[in-house]
Amino acid sequence: MTRIETIAEGVTDKWVTIYALCEPIGKWRVGEPRYVGKTIQHAGDRQKAHIRIARRAPRLPVHWWLKRQLDTGATLCLTHLEHVPPGGDWAERERYWITKLRSEGARLLNMTEGGEGLAGLRMAEAHKAKIAAALRTGATFSCQRCGKLFWRKRRDVIKGHNKFCSRECSNRRHHELP
Repeated sequence: MTRIETIAEGVTDKWVTIYALCEPIGKWRVGEPRYVGKTIQHAGDRQKAHIRIARRAPRLPVHWWLKRQLDTGATLCLTHLEHVPPGGDWAERERYWITKLRSEGARLLNMTEGGEGLAGLRMAEAHKAKIAAALRTGATFSCQRCGKLFWRKRRDVIKGHNKFCSRECSNRRHHELP
């Protein structure tokens, strides 16, 4: 299946660049490739985006690696591997480069075989459960009006929305029976 990069509705006339982020060696030398990606942006813009993500919110192995590089004062080395013409199968070419570089011994930080972005990432059920538990912040409370137990997210607790189980209980007058 050929994937066509759609920029906006009906616009597919951009070239796709397959690139590698590499270990920096000195100021002008490039070392081992560590990540393969694709972009329709100018290489400098994509490079800035990688740096921005690494500094603000590193969440993937490539971001953590890049953050360590930046913390030591190294510069990001982005190398063009291939330009894919409009209508070309960039996903297949990205997979080709990841496979080729890994077979040559490159310790790539890509989490998938390429061509799909994070949509192709398969997480173990235990890992999904761990993420869900970390995101599930909050507590259980007892309604001041009816006594029913209810759960509230942390952000609602901070706002003080943890006294009543429902809007109905909250709006009920004091003299009404539960």
